[in-house]
Amino acid sequence: MKKIYFNLRPHSRERMWDTVKQADKICGVLLPEIKQQSSIKTYSQNGKSIKSTIKYELSKKIVNKQVLDSEKANEADLVYMWGAIPNQKNTDYIIELDNPYSLSYYHIDSFNKKNKKIVNHLENAYKITCLSEACRNHSLELLGPKIQDKIFVNYPYMAANHEKNRREEGVINFIFVGLNSRGKGGNELLEAFHHSASENIRLTFISNVDASTQSKYEKDKRIKILPPQSREYLLNEIYPEMDIMIFPSLYESFGVVLLEALSYGLAIIAVNVYATPEMVKPGYNGVLLHHPILKPVELNNVEVINCVDMRIKEFHKLYLENNEFYFGLYRELKAAIIEAEVNYKGWQENSRRLFDEAFSPSVWIEKFRNLVEV
Repeated sequence: MKKIYFNLRPHSRERMWDTVKQADKICGVLLPEIKQQSSIKTYSQNGKSIKSTIKYELSKKIVNKQVLDSEKANEADLVYMWGAIPNQKNTDYIIELDNPYSLSYYHIDSFNKKNKKIVNHLENAYKITCLSEACRNHSLELLGPKIQDKIFVNYPYMAANHEKNRREEGVINFIFVGLNSRGKGGNELLEAFHHSASENIRLTFISNVDASTQSKYEKDKRIKILPPQSREYLLNEIYPEMDIMIFPSLYESFGVVLLEALSYGLAIIAVNVYATPEMVKPGYNGVLLHHPILKPVELNNVEVINCVDMRIKEFHKLYLENNEFYFGLYRELKAAIIEAEVNYKGWQENSRRLFDEAFSPSVWIEKFRNLVEV
C-alpha cells in the first residue's frame, strides 16, 4: 500500500479533511501535526490582522509553494497538495485544483506572468486532479496540452445521506446556506421569497446577516433567518428536513453545499456559474438561473460562466460593494420558486440518481484509487 503525505493546514477546507479521512481505505496516510479549524472561524479571521494583510500583498508576486514536514514527507511515496507546489525537491506530488489560479494565490496577473513556471511545475507533477470539469477545461485553456495526459477530475468526497431524510408532507422547505450573504445572492433571494404568494412554503436562511435585514423579514413567518451553523448540525439536523436547496451564488468555483444537497436528494435552484451546471441539470433536478452580471465564455471549447477570471475580492469591489439589487436574478428566483412547488418531488428523485451516478462514495473511491496508483 502506498504511503501518501497530505499537506493539510489548520484552516484547510472541510472537503480537504474529508479527502484524508477517506484516503486511508486506499493508502497509508501521513499528516502534519495540526488540528482542524472550523470554516466559520476561518471566515471570521480572514483579512482582519496586519499579518494577513502583509501575506496578501506578498502573495501577489509568488507561486504558491508550501513547506512540508520533511521527515514525514520523506517517508511517503507521494505528496498530496491543495493548490500548491511542495518546496521539497525530488518529491512525487499530486496537485488538487479548484481553479488553476490557486497556484498563484488566485492572483490572475501573477498567474499570467508566471505561466511558464507554473506549467513546468505541473509537468513535473505525478498527476493533477480537478474538483470539476470546468476547472479541468479552464486549466487546459490556460496552460495548454502539455498537461492533458495527467489532469483528471474527481469531485469532492461526499457521503450518501439519502437515508437521513425525515421530510414531512404539508409544507415545502427551502434552504439557503452561505457565509457572505451578499455575494451568494441572499438579498435577491430574501426579497423573491418574501414576495412569493404561496403560504405553503418555508425558507431557512442560514448566513451572517445584519440586524436591519433580520428586522425587515421578521414579520414573514415563512422565513427563518439563522446565524452560521456547524457543518455537523447542518448535515444531521437541518438538511434532513429540507426539500429544496436554493443557492443563487454569484461567485463560486465549486459549491460544496450543492453537493451536500445532492447527497440528500434535494431539488436545487442555483446560478449557472463555473462548475454548478455539473450538479444542477435544468428541468431534471432543478433550475439553473442566468448569471446577472457575467456572460458565458468558451474554455477548451466548452461554454462556462467564468467568474474566477477575477479574484473574489476584486469581484466584490467591482459588483457588490455598491449595493445594487439584481432585478433579473430576483425575477428568475420568483419564477423558480413557483416552478419548484410543482416539480420538486421529481427533481428530488433525479438529484438522488445524479448523485449515485457521478458523486457517490464508490465513484470517488474508484477515481481516487486510479489517481494515486500507477
